[in-house]
Amino acid sequence: MLTSLDDAPQDGAGGPAPAVQFYASDAALLDEAADFIDAALRAGGTGILIATPAHVAGLRRRLAGFGNADGGASWYPGRLAVLGAEATLAAFMVDGQPDAARFRAVVGAALVAAAANGGPVHAFAEMVALLSARGEYEAAVGLEGLWNALGSDHQFSLFRGSPSAPPAAGSAFTRKPMRQDGAACAQLQNRQLEAEIARRKAAEQTLRRREKEFADFVENAAEGLHRVAGDGTIVWANRAELQMLGYSWDEYVGRHIADFHVDAPVIEHILTTLASGGTLYDQPARLRCKDGTIKHVVIHSNGYFEDGQLRYTRCFTRDATERHQRDAALAQRDRMLLNAPVAAALLAGPDLRLRLANRRFHELVGRSSLEGQAFGAAFPHWQGSAIAGLLEQAYASARPVAVDELRVELARADGGFEERYLQLSLEPLNDRPDHSAGEEQGVILVAADVTEQVRNRRSLERAHAEREQLLEELTAANRTKDDFLAMLGHELRNPLSPIVTALQLMRMRGESAALREREIIERQVEHLVRLVDNLLDVARATRGQIELKIEQVDMAIPVTKAVEMASPLLAQRGHRLAVEIEPGMLWEGDAMRLAQVVSNLLTNAARYTEPGGEVKLQARRGNPGWLRIGVSDNGIGLAPEMLEQVFGLFFQGKRSVDRIEGGLGIGLALVRNIVELHGGSVEAHSAGLGQGSEFVVCLPLTNSGAALDAAATCDMPAPAASGKRIMVVDDNVDAADLLGQLLTAHGHQVAVFNDPLAALEAAPRLRPDLAVLDIGLPGIDGYELAVRLRSVLGHHPCRLVALSGYGQDGDRLRSEEAGFAQHLVKPIGPEQVAQLAVAP
Repeated sequence: MLTSLDDAPQDGAGGPAPAVQFYASDAALLDEAADFIDAALRAGGTGILIATPAHVAGLRRRLAGFGNADGGASWYPGRLAVLGAEATLAAFMVDGQPDAARFRAVVGAALVAAAANGGPVHAFAEMVALLSARGEYEAAVGLEGLWNALGSDHQFSLFRGSPSAPPAAGSAFTRKPMRQDGAACAQLQNRQLEAEIARRKAAEQTLRRREKEFADFVENAAEGLHRVAGDGTIVWANRAELQMLGYSWDEYVGRHIADFHVDAPVIEHILTTLASGGTLYDQPARLRCKDGTIKHVVIHSNGYFEDGQLRYTRCFTRDATERHQRDAALAQRDRMLLNAPVAAALLAGPDLRLRLANRRFHELVGRSSLEGQAFGAAFPHWQGSAIAGLLEQAYASARPVAVDELRVELARADGGFEERYLQLSLEPLNDRPDHSAGEEQGVILVAADVTEQVRNRRSLERAHAEREQLLEELTAANRTKDDFLAMLGHELRNPLSPIVTALQLMRMRGESAALREREIIERQVEHLVRLVDNLLDVARATRGQIELKIEQVDMAIPVTKAVEMASPLLAQRGHRLAVEIEPGMLWEGDAMRLAQVVSNLLTNAARYTEPGGEVKLQARRGNPGWLRIGVSDNGIGLAPEMLEQVFGLFFQGKRSVDRIEGGLGIGLALVRNIVELHGGSVEAHSAGLGQGSEFVVCLPLTNSGAALDAAATCDMPAPAASGKRIMVVDDNVDAADLLGQLLTAHGHQVAVFNDPLAALEAAPRLRPDLAVLDIGLPGIDGYELAVRLRSVLGHHPCRLVALSGYGQDGDRLRSEEAGFAQHLVKPIGPEQVAQLAVAP
């Protein structure tokens, strides 16, 4: 720690100390004193300065050259104490002579404090010189004695600050008249001469130590150093220089410096500049290493001259490989930006100055010669815009920023602006937000004009939205169509139901009048029922609501049923039907749906074959695990382009006037849907128009994904159970009365109601075992009537059967949820009527 004691008294009168002027050896004296004090400080001891203010300042400057002597953490471990020479003299001088007690109290106390810190104590004192300069030789000799006396009590080294030669006449040291005390003066000079000899020896030792330290400093410096003679010969190189290039001392020193430079013009420039007295800073060069590689370096150098001649040059060589690689990378980056196929610019510094911009960037912004301009000045119309904010964000955060579609205003050729869209990428030059000094700071901007892509995408989005809207409208229209088909089927079933029931009653009564007419009506009604069923099935198919009832069945059963269903039309048109069924062939699937498939194929063949034609049905095993059903005819055939179209919904072939039995064009579409639900396929084959056609259905023999339905089926009505009390509620008077008569004919007690409230009122009295309720009743529907009937009947068991023109899956599910045991779709056949009372 530095401690100054300069605040001691200046002199006995309190006035300023007298000025002292030194002669030519003054600088040498201070150099030696600084070395003397520095030795103690380096060793962790104490250095004491008792000198004039001018000398204190000079010594401080010299000690600062060895390290930090003023403020902050010192480079040395020792302590420096400073006392003013005049103030210290004044503190112990009494009547012109030094007082021993006071001397020990002032100087001795400083030595005691210094010794307490440990380490050597070196003191530089000028008080004897000051007394001699005033001619007070007796006092000077007395002071010398006091110093010697302190040496017996304290361990310290003393450097007396006195001139190296006797004072010259007229000097500041002789301002006061010199006393004629020859003996005292001689004694003082002898002591000073002895001290000078000792000081010279110490100075020589210090010089040798300094030279050794300096040699060690330059030899082991981390920077490459070398010295080159005036003729270009290398005369010395330090260890770092040799290691950097890979040479030994003998391989490097003694050779001409040009032997190691790759570029002759560069070394010629270096030598010429140094010979003319110039100084080189950061001179790039390429040096040849021992292993043959090239080392990029930068050189600092200047020359030492004697009598105007260059004696040698001092050179610092720094490895610049990383710097060269960085510069090369930056140059490559700049070339890539300039040659980029998209607009690119490099903006540097906090004001984002355009350091580089390629041709496409100039074309994009409609400007030229942008380099050197700050971004805000170059594009004032972008002040406060999104692109300016993104640039500032990327620079401040040192994080990349990317925007796919940034709206900007770009200049037009006429001076106006137009809306454009850019795909923007901003890449900071480094990833450190603190923007460390020495690293280039800025942002690389890359932009692509995507205006046309944005406009095209928006056009596509609008087209997509319009398509979605159209699809929604078509979906709604299709839903409306399905709802219409379902309603149409319901409305068609209502008038068919009483017609079928009336025909059944006429048959049961054995009425023979108009028998032929009745048979015609039965055939046509059956045809209408089949059309309505197909109409409802296709509505279910388009909604994906057809459910299969999987069971294992002999193939002969559904095929025979299909033949039975199609026989009236085949007979009417006089066709010959040949049926071949492979015996004992079991199949897993919905037997009723398969009968519907085969029946539709047979009906289709009958319609499109001239009267008296031939139709053939084959059912046999095809490929292993597969069933093949083929229906062929010798009818009008199919054109090649129609082979796939025939399975389209509502598609109909060309029909002649006499083809009055033609359908609605939904039968084959339903065939495909049912077959595909079973995991099969259907195809149409024809040799052409007039060559007949064949429809082939392929189905897997087993349906492993569906459970077998174990419910028993019965093809014939079971015997009626007599004595059942049955309530029929239907607002269609004809349908209700005829159904009541049919049930009565089966031996049941039937009460018919057309008003649901009247039926509800009579229910407690009738206590029916079975209630057949129409769903579409006025006032309260069949679902609500079922709830109220269960309420008024209490614990009396009454089986509820729903009767409706709606037969879709949702309708059946709702009936089940309302408590109905069965859901019948109008019109109901005689078999269903017979089963009503005997069902569990």
